[in-house]
Amino acid sequence: MSFEITDHVPGLSTDKVAAMAAQAEAEYDLTGQASEPNPHFQRVQLVPADLLDAIDERAHVEGQSPDAVVRQALSTYLHPA
Repeated sequence: MSFEITDHVPGLSTDKVAAMAAQAEAEYDLTGQASEPNPHFQRVQLVPADLLDAIDERAHVEGQSPDAVVRQALSTYLHPA
């Protein structure tokens, strides 16, 4: 799994992502906000490390979130046709 920051957001154009990032950086002061745990942290603990990159790649190719790829794979495995 890669922990690098990306500008790719499925369903949003590059221009829209750039505009949203610029607005957030210019207008929002988060210094007074409480910190929250990263909701994706547990995924690293539940999914074997050798599968994380493959899941991310498939999600990118299919335009889905990694969670959707895992959900579909588990659903197919647990409820075969």
